[in-house]
Amino acid sequence: MREQASIVTERISDRSVIQAAASRWLEALTVGSRESVALVGRHGDLRYLSVSPTLGDLLGYAPEELSQGLAFDLVHPEDRGMLRRSFAALAGDDGAVHSVDYRVRHKLGHYVRLSSTAANRLNDDMVRAIVVHTRGAHTPANTGEGSLLVQPRPVFLEAVQQAIERSRRNATYGFSVLIIELARSKMLLGSYGQEIVDEVLSKAAARVASLLRPGDTLGSLGGGELAVLLDGVRDRANAAQVAGRIQSTVAMRYHIGDHAIDTAAIVGIATSERVYERAADVLRDAALASNRARGHGRKLRAVFQTQMRVEDTRFMAMVSELHNALREGQFVLNYQPIVSLGTHTLSGFEALVRWHHPKLGVISPTQFIPVAEETGLIEPLGRWVLEEACRQMVEWGEPGLHVSVNLSNKQFADEDLSAHVEQVLQITGLEPERLKLEITESAVLENQDLATKILGRLKTHGVRVSLDDFGTGYSSFSYLCQLPYDTLKIDRSFISHIGDDGENTDVIHAIIVLAHNLRMEVVAEGVETALQAATLKSMWCEYAQGFYFSKPLDAALAGQMIDAHPQW
Repeated sequence: MREQASIVTERISDRSVIQAAASRWLEALTVGSRESVALVGRHGDLRYLSVSPTLGDLLGYAPEELSQGLAFDLVHPEDRGMLRRSFAALAGDDGAVHSVDYRVRHKLGHYVRLSSTAANRLNDDMVRAIVVHTRGAHTPANTGEGSLLVQPRPVFLEAVQQAIERSRRNATYGFSVLIIELARSKMLLGSYGQEIVDEVLSKAAARVASLLRPGDTLGSLGGGELAVLLDGVRDRANAAQVAGRIQSTVAMRYHIGDHAIDTAAIVGIATSERVYERAADVLRDAALASNRARGHGRKLRAVFQTQMRVEDTRFMAMVSELHNALREGQFVLNYQPIVSLGTHTLSGFEALVRWHHPKLGVISPTQFIPVAEETGLIEPLGRWVLEEACRQMVEWGEPGLHVSVNLSNKQFADEDLSAHVEQVLQITGLEPERLKLEITESAVLENQDLATKILGRLKTHGVRVSLDDFGTGYSSFSYLCQLPYDTLKIDRSFISHIGDDGENTDVIHAIIVLAHNLRMEVVAEGVETALQAATLKSMWCEYAQGFYFSKPLDAALAGQMIDAHPQW
């Protein structure tokens, strides 16, 4: 009996060793796979589970969360019976292979479609299990890397054209087209590189595909843009709901190598509520809506409206006029005085660009600066402003004055900025300490590492830096402490309420104290009354500018002011 027991024990031990070795072997085969692999016993007992990162991305769960036996509980209640029946039939049919599609609940609450292929290997001595391969329903099992059914642009356009033709034949049928792009794509590219960004886009496409139904089409438009044709969805409210689900899924964090990457999706929507004849027109309108969506706050999605087309025509006309204005020298600088509240004397000027159009007259910066920023024309315009402001300061020949020049976010993100500033100072002969560059909080927040590097270079040259419009953005105190600002400018929205209530005055005082503790001077913008100037002076605010002192002046009038040595 002891010998028999020993033999049984040895066999059990051998089997455990074999199973352990088999498990390690299977794990080695499945690591890095886009499919999840499970070994299941005859009665549904789970013996081995390898959850692929791809499936985890589709469902919003980390692989280890799904490995805890949660998977079947996430199956849609209406699909559980079908899965049980399919499994029972498979378990009783040696060597059979079954494939099923079903719905599984995403971590955010909506359902995505998965596809599983199961093979009965219960009688195989090497396996003795049912082997289940699972993937996104839009991912074919045998096509390998990049296997998502993402159609190229021509094929997607053809699908949209077919939907247009169908809508003509059937008045009850409709469709919607969504254009999807990653928010802050340029910042992602600068931070992580093209290869990582491409991987994020690939994973985002997989997530989008998992939400689509049979009949929907996923396409790639190139340039990092995806497009979706929603079959049978003509109502803009329904299309917006789908867009919202896509945004929630795309926004889930991406784990790529050692990187944990967060992004968001910008979505533009065009629906067949408008009658279309060409697929290209549908994509054009969805693209216009996508452009508008960038300015829609946190939603980052918009549905096309006819007014957008009108505005786009105006936008393109403005772009053409801006090109002409740069070539023909239609821009001029005005200078708004900055006054010392301690001495009541002139301290310097802020240079403000104005467009003198030969037919339309003076065009407000609020009209052309956003267009220049979006088209990249802000860079040559900004270079001209910087050089002209420095040249003018040298021409006035008043060594005690400084000039402040605003930088756009795109200018500040240029790694060659410090070299260009140094070149302008050499060409014009202006002393570096008389130039103050004004940047906004948003420019810093877009890429703090780059901001730190650029500010360090500018400070090395002796140029001073001012944080503009403090209080209108994120107002992160950590950035104030970490970055080498010389000056903090309090936005006019705070100053305009001085005297209305004590609370607002307390906030301004707190900002001034904070700036002084960080060894920064303070400039108050938008001062329009004697009360505001006196209150700011009592709080030890060093400088102020606004209509109480002077409106922006052209170069000739600013020169006369310098010669007059005014006191306020």
